Amino acid sequence: MDLRLKKFKQAPKAKKLDGFIVTNHFNIYYLTGFRGILPTEREAILVTMPKYSTLITARLYQTEAKKLASSQLKIKIAGERNEINHLIKELLVEVKNVGFEEHDLKFSEFKEFKRLLKGKKLVAVKHLVEDLRIIKEQDEINNIQNAQIISQKAFDQILKTLNPGQTEAEIADTLIKIIKNLGADGLAFEPIVASGKNSAKPHHITGNRRLAINDTLLFDFGAKLNNYCSDLSRTVFIGRTSDEQRNIYHHVRTAQNMAIAKIGVGVKVKHAHNSVNKHFKKQNLEQYFLHSLGHGIGLETHEKPSISRKSKDTLAEGMVFSVEPGLYFPAWGGVRIEDLVTIKNGRAKILGKSAGFIRILQK
Repeated sequence: MDLRLKKFKQAPKAKKLDGFIVTNHFNIYYLTGFRGILPTEREAILVTMPKYSTLITARLYQTEAKKLASSQLKIKIAGERNEINHLIKELLVEVKNVGFEEHDLKFSEFKEFKRLLKGKKLVAVKHLVEDLRIIKEQDEINNIQNAQIISQKAFDQILKTLNPGQTEAEIADTLIKIIKNLGADGLAFEPIVASGKNSAKPHHITGNRRLAINDTLLFDFGAKLNNYCSDLSRTVFIGRTSDEQRNIYHHVRTAQNMAIAKIGVGVKVKHAHNSVNKHFKKQNLEQYFLHSLGHGIGLETHEKPSISRKSKDTLAEGMVFSVEPGLYFPAWGGVRIEDLVTIKNGRAKILGKSAGFIRILQK
């Protein structure tokens, strides 16, 4: 973690800040290795200055925190949680320009910082740590890939349990058990199990609709391993399929292959997205493509870069992101195929195995 802290210290300096407050718990973990129990709580705050960084946390976590002390990271323990802000004030007493994470700090916290750091200039900064997290180190890629392999194995296993009459929620519960039995630490997010016309909703909330013969069944889920997330979408047909459904699956799979072939170092993100949109447009299907092509993944399910037509990013070695084209039809449902890729040796490499052929279950 010391190397990450050293690298990060240059970022505030480039913005003429002599102090920076990190509040986002994912960013704190990335920089220090500290992880609390409740992501919604302020269980730790990281204060970075030119010479060193200081992790401030409550006495509850003193054993874990003290193990992280190093030449780059000092540890301060607050007797009570409400003492954390007072320790921030002490650390920043000689600092004039203090940055903070614009997308993470609550307004009430900002007001408290203004009161505590009176006379200092508080500067809102976007994505200072997140920009470092875009390029994954090899151990991060390994964790994401291993989590994705668990997800892929879970998909293969859940197929064997499917039967008409099961509710989406029942299928999701079984899927969760399978994921945990395969060694995952937990879930990257709540699984989406969408059957029939529900599969036409990209972010359907899994419910109590029962699986029926000739349904489209869409899965979107991910395992979490060593704090890193995976994300997998697969579409299954139960019983007979129409020519239209087979055709749509073919075009989604073709579009995904085209995008993956396009991905490489130096390629503009929007070009990967546009290659898919261009294919769908040729088939008069572009109006049924309702979302961006993909998103970065790592400690969070959705990270930078966004693989979208509006993105100004350029693809680089070590990025990890999803490639997930989809087409959605209210009359019968939708098809989405999602895999994760990293850029290695200049080209896209699928993590785990690709979607492969169309899945039709005769039940």
